[in-house]
Amino acid sequence: MTEKELNQHVRKVQLTPPVGTSTYHLARLVADESRATSMLKNLVNVMFTTLDVTNRYLSSWEELEAAGVEAEGFASHPLHAYALTKHVSLGWPHVEGSLRALSHLSKNVEWLLSRREKRGVPTGEDLATVAGGLARLHDYYSLNLTALAHAQLVSAIDARAVPVKTSPTVLDLHRIGSEAVSHNVLNSGVDFLRAALDRWDGNASSVRNSDTFDAHRELRQIDLSFRRAVKIHDQVLEKKGPRSDLHSTYARPFNKTLARKKKYHMKEELVLGVKGSHRQGLKQYRRLCRGEELRPVDITSRLYCRYVTNGSPLYRIGPLRMEVQSLDPYVVTLEEVVTPSEAADLVLASAGYLARSSTVRANGNSTEDFKRTSSTAWMLDKDIPILPVLTKRIEQLVGVNAQLFDGAEIYQILNYGVGGHYTVHHDSFVYPRVATFLIYLSTVPQVTHAQLSAGGRTVFPWIGAGVRPKRGSALLWFNMDRSGKPDSRLQHGACPVLLGDKWVINKWLYYTGQQKTLPCIPGNPEATVSQPLY
Repeated sequence: MTEKELNQHVRKVQLTPPVGTSTYHLARLVADESRATSMLKNLVNVMFTTLDVTNRYLSSWEELEAAGVEAEGFASHPLHAYALTKHVSLGWPHVEGSLRALSHLSKNVEWLLSRREKRGVPTGEDLATVAGGLARLHDYYSLNLTALAHAQLVSAIDARAVPVKTSPTVLDLHRIGSEAVSHNVLNSGVDFLRAALDRWDGNASSVRNSDTFDAHRELRQIDLSFRRAVKIHDQVLEKKGPRSDLHSTYARPFNKTLARKKKYHMKEELVLGVKGSHRQGLKQYRRLCRGEELRPVDITSRLYCRYVTNGSPLYRIGPLRMEVQSLDPYVVTLEEVVTPSEAADLVLASAGYLARSSTVRANGNSTEDFKRTSSTAWMLDKDIPILPVLTKRIEQLVGVNAQLFDGAEIYQILNYGVGGHYTVHHDSFVYPRVATFLIYLSTVPQVTHAQLSAGGRTVFPWIGAGVRPKRGSALLWFNMDRSGKPDSRLQHGACPVLLGDKWVINKWLYYTGQQKTLPCIPGNPEATVSQPLY
């Protein structure tokens, strides 16, 4: 990243929090909404009191009107004078008191009215993004939608039911299915719309208070949406195949005639050790996200773990535990690179600067799309005390130059939202990033006895390796060889998180800044830059 780009991105406070792509801001929304609803409850109570007092006062006045209070000479009669005086003297203090209580809430009303502008509230786009995230989770992890309708979360990565305290209504299922179709997650769209049809009982749309503000849907409309989704699904599958960065379908069409075609009955392939087609990479990426082991035993049995210092005096007393995830190409994890308190500091310092993540095109321009759904904050070493310390740790551990501009980019901190992911990509696609040092700032919880995480893995389709997030651990790989050529086998992807939060911090190391620390080997320009840590 250039200095100009740096000034555009770093510590830019977002006026509208990226609720749809950040679990942090979703959690903040809970506290913000709790405050708002507390104010509204108080306002409603005072308003009801004011309404009751005002109605009683007006009823008293209407009795006087019926007695001719506005007629000339009415107050000259002693009983009339008594009734009028009683009405005002006893009634008005109550009216005044209720109005005064109402006026005391003016600041609350001002806060509520300014909430959208000053604090940000979820928009229709945020709702669409979260609904699309649910569709993506179904695409990756095959949620059991029947169980989901009965307040239980069951998926392909855990057949055990995880209790849910709320379940989707017919309108929710229809909305999620419709958003899935608009996001081109067509397999999920068909399934959610079918689930909406299955749950229809003629009155299901009005079961929840939350549906009060949603548009009513008739059975005919839901059925029409479902049939349209099936048709689009098969059309896209026929034309584009089952999966790309921006669409997904089932492997076979719903139309029985189309499903007989030979291309839908091809044997499943597995490509490891070399880069295959992008479509094949996406298939293997999805399988790895589900926790499948794609590599044969003769490869996994050679992997090992050990304690390392890399020759640094910093780690001679307390070496770090290193686990080799792949020998060729070389990918390792290092445990306890940052402490829990340091991870918490990094999250807290960056949260206010999170903005919707973008992807970089071949021409260097950035764009927001559904290849990548997360939120990003860019941080300089000077922004928080731990960052220059962390930079020094990376230099000591990897034996590289990690200084800004000269040897590395600024830190990138990421938080993923509902179904947040980053599809298969390479880190040196545009910029000459020789290595990636990725640190997990949160642990995605375990959901199975088999130690499969609740999504959120970092996976390498052409290696067949996958790593689950563990707070404090770092994942290191080298994107380029010593001739500056990208190693295409190091394409990787970030899997959606099914449960929990995922925070990471990236440090990308530049190829051009490593001439002194990682010199070329004479006579072997193609030699890999990745070297085992000792």
